[in-house]
Amino acid sequence: MRFLRRTMGLLTAVGLLFLAGFGPPAPAPLPPIAEPAKLGFSYLSPEQQKDLWRRADDYALAEVFLKACGSPPYIERRMRMAVRDCIEARALDRVAAYFRRKVTEFSAKHTFVCDTDHSKALVKSIRGKVDRAVEEVRQMCRSCLFC
Repeated sequence: MRFLRRTMGLLTAVGLLFLAGFGPPAPAPLPPIAEPAKLGFSYLSPEQQKDLWRRADDYALAEVFLKACGSPPYIERRMRMAVRDCIEARALDRVAAYFRRKVTEFSAKHTFVCDTDHSKALVKSIRGKVDRAVEEVRQMCRSCLFC
C-alpha cells in the first residue's frame, strides 16, 4: 500500500512539474535553411541595368514636373521605403544619387506651364503612374522568395 501511495505521489509531483513548465529543456531550434539576401547590381543583366537608368531618368523628370506643378510625389523616399528590405543599401544609394543628380539637371533645363487643362490632366496621369509603380515595386519586394 505504501509503495502504491508513494508511486502515485511521485507521478503526481512529476506531472505537476511538467504542467508548471519544469519539464525537460526544449530542443535547440534548427538553423535556417537559407539566409535572407538583398539584391544588388550583381543580380542585374546589362540590359536590366540600362533599363534601370532609363527609368531613373523618367522618374526624375516626373519628379521635376510634379514638383513644379505643386504636387511633389517624393519618389525617392517612397521607393526607398518600398525596397529597403530587399535591395542592398549600396545599390539603393547609388541609384538615389543618380536620381538626385538628374532631378537637379532637369530642374535647371526645363520649365513647365502648370495652369492649362492639359497640364492638370498630365499631373493626375503621371501621379497615378508613379503611385502604381511604387506599389508594384513594394509588392515585388514583398514576394521575393530569398529576401
